[in-house]
Amino acid sequence: MSLPLEGIKVIDFTGVQAGPACTQMLAWFGADVLKIELPGKGDVTRSQLRDIPGKDGLYFTMLNSNKRSLELNAKTPEGKEILTKLLKDADIFVENFAPGSLERMGFGWDQIQAINPKLIYGTIKGFPEDSPYSDLKTYEDIAQCAGGSASTTAD
Repeated sequence: MSLPLEGIKVIDFTGVQAGPACTQMLAWFGADVLKIELPGKGDVTRSQLRDIPGKDGLYFTMLNSNKRSLELNAKTPEGKEILTKLLKDADIFVENFAPGSLERMGFGWDQIQAINPKLIYGTIKGFPEDSPYSDLKTYEDIAQCAGGSASTTAD
């Protein structure tokens, strides 16, 4: 039985929770997901909730099953060249970096569209571009407070 996203190539340039959860769903539906991780460190969740020393943590495996990984530093000339080649052949690119980070690396919307105009660019941010908070990093506690749900979950 084939899956609906078989043949779709996804570059997963995300970390922690929202991005990896998104790309994991794409992998479950058959997409070939390549997770890009920082050399020597990987996704920070690799070491969180670790119950077996030296092994990937449960948090990481829970959010990154069905993916392949590649260590790549996209800030180096070699890393930029490799990422550019990967993007040329990809269908979807997903990122959840801090606002402005990819632009500083040379991989913002305009640059990526020049590399591959057919590429679907998914970006996960805490606030919309036209928000006064658009330049802020956002994790779950910030999102809960900004959205009002913290009043039902905690003080």
